[in-house]
Amino acid sequence: MNMHKLLLVTTIFLVSLISSKATAQSPLPIHVGIKGGSNYSELPVTDGFSSKYAAGYFVGAMGRFDFKRFYIQNEILYSEKSSKIEKTSLSGSKNAKWRSLEMPLLIGYKVIDLSTLNVRVFGGGVYSYVLDENISSLNQLKNSYTKFNKSNIGYQVGAGVEMWKFTLDFVYQGGLNNLSKDFSSKADSFNVSVGYFIF
Repeated sequence: MNMHKLLLVTTIFLVSLISSKATAQSPLPIHVGIKGGSNYSELPVTDGFSSKYAAGYFVGAMGRFDFKRFYIQNEILYSEKSSKIEKTSLSGSKNAKWRSLEMPLLIGYKVIDLSTLNVRVFGGGVYSYVLDENISSLNQLKNSYTKFNKSNIGYQVGAGVEMWKFTLDFVYQGGLNNLSKDFSSKADSFNVSVGYFIF
């Protein structure tokens, strides 16, 4: 499935959630909200370089379908990630940045499920499409990233706390394919987010 089809399917899913809730014709517990937060990412690079975690951010929308203690959550996020790159033999560093659309699809379980509070664990897959990057333009990495892979598949695992309509989530995201087609370069990140369910 290409990028445009994935965006279309995800958009239709969220619009359906909003319409179902707004018309109050569905008895199912469906919720739609917004979220944003910080990510701390690292991008492994070729021999002769080292990489460190650097801060970025993300913001977007989320839709959730509850079934007793289980739930399915779909998100559309605009994300900017960064990794600090250093050449082993030289001093100084530069930040490699990439901006992407990310679409996690998660399955969760509410370990504690009260009327105004729940504690959750969750995991699932995430598809990301890189909109823009400056990695291949960095002189020290120019030859390594001439073939930058824009479509990427990864996974997420995490835990969260929800009080009333507010959420706080802690997530680890790992890559399943390489950002560069020339060598192993699976990016990973730690995400912290806050969210609010509009309904």
